[in-house]
Amino acid sequence: MDFKQFIDNHIRLLQEGDAGALVESDYHDDAIMFLMVGEEGQLISGKDALREQFDMYLKNIYRGFIALEKMLISEDSICVQAKINTTDGELRVWDVLCMKDGKIFRHYSGMMFAITPI
Repeated sequence: MDFKQFIDNHIRLLQEGDAGALVESDYHDDAIMFLMVGEEGQLISGKDALREQFDMYLKNIYRGFIALEKMLISEDSICVQAKINTTDGELRVWDVLCMKDGKIFRHYSGMMFAITPI
């Protein structure tokens, strides 16, 4: 599976709403997520913690995928910018996925905010 197919499958798994299937399919056993939300961000380490985080996200925040706006691919990484529906409305998000053995090894994720020029 190439990285474009991987992203398509990842989006499909998010839409299906099964945190366990998502983590088992797409995350390396030693995966870590750097989640840049909240005041200090969160570090989520290991499949059990990832399942718990995605379960909360899918139940309480995520309401659907709108569009993949940008994607950059290297030999071992995927960087995406997307628009999603959430309980608070439309939101732009970014993710950097560092891959190992065909699965996500490091996942950096956050929201995008508009910056008003000075």
